[in-house]
Amino acid sequence: MFEDLRRRVGLAYARFHFRKRSDAPMRFSDAVTRARRALVLFPDRALDAGTAEMLLRYLTRRFANGSTTVVIREDLRNNLPMTTAARVVTYSAEDLTAWFTPRSALIRRLKSSTFDAAFDLNTEFSLPNAFLCKESGAGLRVSFTKTNADEFFNLQIRTGSAAPGPSYQSLMRCLDML
Repeated sequence: MFEDLRRRVGLAYARFHFRKRSDAPMRFSDAVTRARRALVLFPDRALDAGTAEMLLRYLTRRFANGSTTVVIREDLRNNLPMTTAARVVTYSAEDLTAWFTPRSALIRRLKSSTFDAAFDLNTEFSLPNAFLCKESGAGLRVSFTKTNADEFFNLQIRTGSAAPGPSYQSLMRCLDML
């Protein structure tokens, strides 16, 4: 009961925090091809190793001319392949406020780099990841269609499946078209 209230307060705070930030118009047709530095916000739920490796291999190959940074919860760090060429930023429950928003230390760690594109790989809404995605300053912020996503992402992908595997394959097909 209190956790849901805390999430709603956190969402209200996030809306207030980002109230004056508006997105500049952009052409999505070439936004991904122009992007050099990518931020990948890994899902809050554990993925099987094959799916995680497939996703990271695709995104690091897609942004091979720049760099890729992966943000993942500390307890899920073992889900990432050890051979990933991406920079990894981990966070724990101590890095989040009582309202499920990131603390300033985590935001500073993330903002030590600049990003052209940010990808939230959660199939369900995750306030910490959505907040970090918007705070990253990336011009292109991609996510799956979900409740409350309009305030944080400027490109949302609707998939026919709620299962992560087919959703991620749809995401990769969409990115190949851009």
